[in-house]
Amino acid sequence: MNAILVDTGVWYAIFDQRDRPQEREAVDRLADRIARFHIIVPWPVTYETLRSRFVKNRLALEGFEKQLKSPNIILVEDTPYRDEALALSLESSLRKNRPLSLVDCLIRILLDEPDMKIRYLATYNERDFSDICRNRSIEILK
Repeated sequence: MNAILVDTGVWYAIFDQRDRPQEREAVDRLADRIARFHIIVPWPVTYETLRSRFVKNRLALEGFEKQLKSPNIILVEDTPYRDEALALSLESSLRKNRPLSLVDCLIRILLDEPDMKIRYLATYNERDFSDICRNRSIEILK
């Protein structure tokens, strides 16, 4: 089965029920598509998702907890990629005029990792990933 990596903003959209009806409909369609795959969740995405504001939203937090416990979730340890992600974030942001967060750099590294078998990326931040996704034939879902 193909895998999908889901970015933080998509998790917020799925579990925050305050969207307008037409936006909610699009988010629900995306959530249904995501559910068909093995879902790659790097630990830093989990840290980023479980920020203070999110954990105060009990309904959202319960939904995310249920999702994390589902059998199609694959939590990815980031230790093997940390140094490379840090170097990439600093290099890109300071010297290449392309500011990229540490989490986004880690995601880029995982997308480029053939052993991950990632075929899809769910993100609302297409700009930071379009090049790597194009090079690796990874479809961006939003």
